[in-house]
Amino acid sequence: MIQGSTPQVPPASDAAVIAWMGAQGWKVGPARWEVDPEPGFHVWQENGGLARISRALWISDPMIRRLKPEQLIGVLDKEEMAQEIRISIKIRIEERGAEYRVSVVPRRSGEWPTQGGPG
Repeated sequence: MIQGSTPQVPPASDAAVIAWMGAQGWKVGPARWEVDPEPGFHVWQENGGLARISRALWISDPMIRRLKPEQLIGVLDKEEMAQEIRISIKIRIEERGAEYRVSVVPRRSGEWPTQGGPG
């Protein structure tokens, strides 16, 4: 990777995560890159979520580089990431030695929908 460049997700891994999220009922596009703060994360975010809620899965770049697509999906299933996303909307996963750390992605101000709806 060239210093300052945005790392790309291998096409097979991108397709595997898009298909996995689709199987959960969440339509997502290709991953985008986010730095938070180290390491960077690849983010798959739901397109047009209901009630202005847009689920997002953040996967650390080292996981994307080290795991084959089928291994990556195995980790998502083993760590029950679908359930985590249903509960917390935005979740990240990263390797911590031989284990994985799952955490909620902090929300920016104004990211939660307002109570009561329009009008």
